[in-house]
Amino acid sequence: MDIQQFLQSGLLETYALGQGSVEERALVERMVSKHPEVRAELDAIELDLEKLAMATAIAPPESVKERILEEIGNPNTPPENPTIKGTVSPLGWLPLAASLLFIALLGYQWYQSEHRNNEKTAQIADMQTHINDCDTQAKTLENMRQAVAMLRDPDTRAVKMANDKEYAFMYHNPVRQEAGLDVSGLPVPPSGHYFQAWAIVDGKPVSLGMVDLQSSGGWQTMPFPKNATAFAISSENNPEGNPAPTVVVMIGNAG
Repeated sequence: MDIQQFLQSGLLETYALGQGSVEERALVERMVSKHPEVRAELDAIELDLEKLAMATAIAPPESVKERILEEIGNPNTPPENPTIKGTVSPLGWLPLAASLLFIALLGYQWYQSEHRNNEKTAQIADMQTHINDCDTQAKTLENMRQAVAMLRDPDTRAVKMANDKEYAFMYHNPVRQEAGLDVSGLPVPPSGHYFQAWAIVDGKPVSLGMVDLQSSGGWQTMPFPKNATAFAISSENNPEGNPAPTVVVMIGNAG
């Protein structure tokens, strides 16, 4: 039996509760003397049992006190054995001690189970956080790769969409048939409003979809519109967009 199997065998818990066969207890004592990690685990178990006992301790009922006093000092109750008068027979307490020991064992096992479940839950949550971080980084890298590829291509055209105070760029490449929006240049829309991107084709606005200001890397890939003569950004009160622009906040010619 290796150390990990031994730690999971339950023998340490049994030993800490004063139970187990002679062979089992001897095995525990050998493992404790040879392996510091086993000693540390046994110490932790004993500490947990102590905490559990303190947390679940209750005052005994008054009837128990009366029974004890009656056993040890009531002159009207003749002892079964005159040689041990005034002492409590340990045999009378065996059922109670066994019950308390069994309850303590169940309580400790529950405590350990809850502790391990909490640790597993924390580990799973931490792992999920790392997975989410990796996904975000992967999306950011992919967006940056697309942006770099677009910007380095000599066939890519930059369209400056502007108003009196602000501007942002829409990039489109008729050869690659790709388009992308630099969302980092966009302002924050008014409360309760959302940005929608448009291409002007044959004099009519064609929706390119909603703008994601949180797009990874500040770059959002857009559908490629053929024969676009201009691009625009509108402010909409519908998070899913509208069939036609409501308030155009930026516009720029693609020629």
